[in-house]
Amino acid sequence: MTPSDRHGDFDRGFGRDGISGLVTPDRATRAREVSKPSAEDLAEARLAAQRLTLNQRRR
Repeated sequence: MTPSDRHGDFDRGFGRDGISGLVTPDRATRAREVSKPSAEDLAEARLAAQRLTLNQRRR
């Protein structure tokens, strides 16, 4: 059984390299950039934090 039989054919260009399991610096940088929150995500998080803070103060 080959690795492609077990895991199917998929793009190995992003993430782990499939042999050593190590992430290259370029792939790590790309993952970091892709996972950065947008301005909208940050605004929603701030609003949620404010609401939670207000709820805690009311107790």
